[in-house]
Parts: sequence; structure tokens; C-alpha cells
Amino acid sequence: MTSFLRQLFRDKSSAIMLLTSSLIINICALAPALFVIIVLNKYLASGVTATLISLAMGAIMLLAFEFGFRQNRAGMIQQLNIRIFTPLLNAYAKKIKETQITGEQFKRLEVAGATIKGATGSSITGWILDWPFVLAFLIVLLYINWTAALIAAIFMIIMMVLTAQRMNLSLQSDSTANLEIFLTGLMTVIIMSVGATQIIAGTLDVGLLIGSNILAARALQGANKYAKAKEAIARRDRATTEIISFIKQ
Repeated sequence: MTSFLRQLFRDKSSAIMLLTSSLIINICALAPALFVIIVLNKYLASGVTATLISLAMGAIMLLAFEFGFRQNRAGMIQQLNIRIFTPLLNAYAKKIKETQITGEQFKRLEVAGATIKGATGSSITGWILDWPFVLAFLIVLLYINWTAALIAAIFMIIMMVLTAQRMNLSLQSDSTANLEIFLTGLMTVIIMSVGATQIIAGTLDVGLLIGSNILAARALQGANKYAKAKEAIARRDRATTEIISFIKQ
């Protein structure tokens, strides 16, 4: 991840804007969970329709802000990646026209070039930028429902390990996707089951249980995306090293 941070902070003003956008995005991402908690715990007790309308409008506004900032951040990331990688790819294209290489080396270099192009999209960088805030979700979850936070942390570790060991385990993309769905569903069942016993014991209420389940699912999704992005960044770094070595020949 050192190379990622170095590339990110090559343009400090862009890095600051991206980090600020990520902060706003992830604050807004708390809206669904908070909305559910407040509605179930406050509105149902009072029954005031105006309160529900105000809460719904506030949640919708935060979701709209999240969408807008995500779109804006995606554009900034694309521009940043273009400035970083386009000169390298242009230099590679020029070099390969001037150099006689074997078919096997050409194929390897083309794969490396395609890897760089494929890993410069906004989503991969965005997933990395969201990771610190995913951990913040876990901290918020710890205050809301510590058992849900513990369960989510365990499943996040499992998800990240499986993603990192996907090649060693010979998992195909379909199997990986199905396993992600299974783990998400299993986590929900466990959180709701444990939470139900806490409600019966009087140590938790329904609003906090459902809200914590939403946050846990969001944290698990973020961990999965981070693991995939980290793997893609590692492949991009290896491909970049190979392309640079070829250019310097």
C-alpha cells in the first residue's frame, strides 16, 4: 500500500479533497442505520407523523449528498489516475513499437499493460479510501451493540482472509460471489439471533438491533471491497514494475 499512498499524495491538494470527500461520504452512509434506530425507538413511541416526515426527508437528503459526493470523488480519482498512469502507458506504447521482442514477452507485457488499465478505475481507489471509515463504522457499532461489533469483526476477518487466499483455495469468481452472499446472510442470522436474546433480557431494543445489523452489513461489505482493492493494487504494482523495467532497457 506504500505505492498507493505515494501516488495519492503526489498531488497533495487532490489527496486532501479526496479524503475530505470520503469523510463526508461515510458520514452520510450512517443515515439508513440512524434513521431505522430513531424511527423504531422514537417515532413509534410518539406516533407524530411530522416527526417521521422530517426524519425521512433528512435521511433522503443525506443519501443524496452521499451519491453526489461519490460521483464527484469518482471523477477526481479518474483524473488523478490519468495523470499518474497515462504517461507510463504512453511511454510503454512508444517503446514496444521500437523494440524487437519475443511473442511470449510481448504477451506478458500486454497483460501487464491491461492490468494497469484495469486497476486505474475509480472504484478500486475509492474502496481503499473508504477503508479507514469502515473501521470507524465498527467503532460506532461497538457503542451501539458490542456483540454485533464483535460478530461483524470476526466475519470481516474471515472475508478478508478468503479474498486474500482465493487463488490458493482455487476459488472461481462465481464461487467467491456465492460465498460472500452466504457469509453476509450467516452474519445477519447470528447478529439477529444473539440480539433477540438480548432484547428478551432487556439489554437491547429492536431499533438498535436492526440498526446495528445494517451497520454490520455495511462494514462487512467495506472489508470485502478493501480486500479486493488491495489485491488489485498489488497486481497493478507488479505490472507497473514490469513495464518500467521494460521501458528502461
